[in-house]
Amino acid sequence: MNYLDYLTSNERAFPGRVAVRESGTAWTYEELLDDVRSAANLLGDAGVDDGDAVVVMLPNTYHFVTSTLGSLARRAVVVPVNTRFKRREVASLIDQVAPSAAVACGETLPVVREALTETDTSDVTVFGVRTGANVDAVREWNAAVRAASPTFAVPETMGEREAFVLHTSGSTGRPKGVVHTHANLIAVSDASVVSYEMEPGSVFLAVMPLYHCTGIGTILGPTLKVGGELLLREEWDPEEALDDVESHDVNVFSGVPAMFKDWLAVTADRSVDTASVRTGVIGGSGVSADLIRRSEAFLGAPVLNGWGMTETFAAGLWEDRRGARRFPSVGRTSGRLIEATVVDRSTGAEVARGEPGELLVRGEAMLAGYLDHEAEWTDEWFHTGDYARVDEDGYVYVLDRVDYTIITGGENVYPQEVEGVIEELDDVREAAVVGKPDEWKGAKPVAFVDRLPQTDLTAEKVRDHVLAELAAFKHPREVTFVDALPRNAVGKLDREALEERL
Repeated sequence: MNYLDYLTSNERAFPGRVAVRESGTAWTYEELLDDVRSAANLLGDAGVDDGDAVVVMLPNTYHFVTSTLGSLARRAVVVPVNTRFKRREVASLIDQVAPSAAVACGETLPVVREALTETDTSDVTVFGVRTGANVDAVREWNAAVRAASPTFAVPETMGEREAFVLHTSGSTGRPKGVVHTHANLIAVSDASVVSYEMEPGSVFLAVMPLYHCTGIGTILGPTLKVGGELLLREEWDPEEALDDVESHDVNVFSGVPAMFKDWLAVTADRSVDTASVRTGVIGGSGVSADLIRRSEAFLGAPVLNGWGMTETFAAGLWEDRRGARRFPSVGRTSGRLIEATVVDRSTGAEVARGEPGELLVRGEAMLAGYLDHEAEWTDEWFHTGDYARVDEDGYVYVLDRVDYTIITGGENVYPQEVEGVIEELDDVREAAVVGKPDEWKGAKPVAFVDRLPQTDLTAEKVRDHVLAELAAFKHPREVTFVDALPRNAVGKLDREALEERL
């Protein structure tokens, strides 16, 4: 079926309920479906046929929602693009997908137009949102949608039909185009609804970028499928996000560890009514048991830890709130969508419980394939490139990316483990550990630490604490204090930027 069938059902069940809210403006399910139908007609008039690609380079706005859902209704393939990408990166993606249309905003429109001049792709209709002075030769999306007919019958779509091309972060080279289907989106949305205990009317605060797999698969997808309210915020501001929680009775929030740390920092001097919150969702590197416990105490609700990647539509493994939990486990080897195992990278054999190895996964959320790469499948298992271990009861603990592992004197150091120990210190806001080339050891761990202001924390205290808690080869040989750690567009730690400082 087509994901849009759920939107149609919700419009019939509660047409006047708010579906999307942005900057004080709200759109009901009836209004949203009219705009999606109009967008589908508009894209069709622009030459978008079944299976064609539509590039969407927008921040968290209502226009992202209508252009994405309008494309799905058209049975086109949506290609969300990171709004921080530059001309060269966008041109590379356009060459990959050869779109028939593109939707961009005032900030990203010049990048898209410049990128198009460097590709072999022709006949691309470009639509603009908040175009300002960039309106020449570009159709204004909002006005064009308003002028289009809202009469459109959403066509039947088989589940295996392509719906999205999502791109990996590109931290190890050129971003890969990951193909996901309508069935993937529906399965991930279903599982998210159950895990987050969402229901019609649930309010999801959407701060994570919608162009990211997390934003589409586990925020937009489940919220509009269940008949909830998608509360959009373009930029992360912890104070303003807390205002949203109180003023809009937010029920669900998903964020990276840095966002929860920001909340804990600002609430040291302010009280917040979080009674409406039922679920917090945390993921990404740097999730410690201490951070989960403190975040749950603040929100008064479970904060579910999870693991996912673009290839799993961000919804790989996550905790079961109704079962026993073991911090900072990301759940058990058999979840709603994904089954996992841990193997020796050199032999492919399953490792003993408690031993580290590469995480392999399979299940309903898995990608249909890559645009121009071979998927790393072995007997139906997908190689994630993450190191993990599984305890005796089947709980999975993700250690780090294989690429981030530091091999020092033949011993493996997993940066997340060392970072978690450093962050146990009261005066530490955040820490990052990377490998520095070393003539004798091959590499040695070094730490970058964001400490609280007006603290007497020293490098020696950091090293001594790690030495007291972990094997000596894991302690950081150097400690550099920084004002803030570099992050990419979705809030993940940018380790490559730190390595460039060495």
